[in-house]
Amino acid sequence: MSMDLNDYTIIKEGEAEILMHAKNEVFFNKTQVNNRDMSIAVLRTFISKRRQEHEALLSKRNKKNGSSSDVEDKPNDCDINIEKSNDQGLEEKPNEDPCTASEEPVKIEGKVRGKLKPPRVLEALSASGLRALRYAREVEGIGQVVALDNDKGAVEACQRNIKFNGSVACSKVESHLADARVYMLTHPKEFDVVDLDPYGSPSVFLDSAVQSVVDGGMLMCTATDMAVLCGGNGEVCYSKYGSYPLRGKYCHEMALRILLACIEVV
Repeated sequence: MSMDLNDYTIIKEGEAEILMHAKNEVFFNKTQVNNRDMSIAVLRTFISKRRQEHEALLSKRNKKNGSSSDVEDKPNDCDINIEKSNDQGLEEKPNEDPCTASEEPVKIEGKVRGKLKPPRVLEALSASGLRALRYAREVEGIGQVVALDNDKGAVEACQRNIKFNGSVACSKVESHLADARVYMLTHPKEFDVVDLDPYGSPSVFLDSAVQSVVDGGMLMCTATDMAVLCGGNGEVCYSKYGSYPLRGKYCHEMALRILLACIEVV
């Protein structure tokens, strides 16, 4: 790709690379590398577990179908090969086509029903798109990754980084200029994984994010307003999460429980 890289700095994280402009127009949090590494590990585990559950379901279904077909081994109308004579002296033989063709649609239906599609991932607040690019390049078996941002400059930077990362990123990652809340509300149950990593509290995105995840999907959520969650301002925490925090040595565990409780009740 022809591009003047004099005004850009190449930042490499994992297997992905992004172009950061000298003016630093797009937000990039270097210290969140551990968070992104953890998200990748969780996503890999989710895809592996999802595949195992699907294979177990197919195995159980095949065993059930096999046992039901072997319960009785009795001749039916198609197995009887007795010639009958009618009044005109003509011989009639049973037509075997309906019996032989009846199992084929079941097999075709089983194949279609047994196919597991790659999971679709939504990164609701993408900024430079680094997290989405790392998903596409580092997570095996992943499907489409949709990266959203409400800032035009961030979307342009994300699209530039997608092209910079080559054909794998171009085939899996797409960037859109949209409000994350509106987009998730207008795309209910369309994503297997939704990733929320806002700057601060994710509370305003939780309701729409939960509706955008399919049944059996996964919601990955990051909250960086630890001062609020750990009891620094109880009134603000109650207004955002519906819980009143207390100061104590257990504040970080309490913060996690407050976030989980808020997700549960939305």
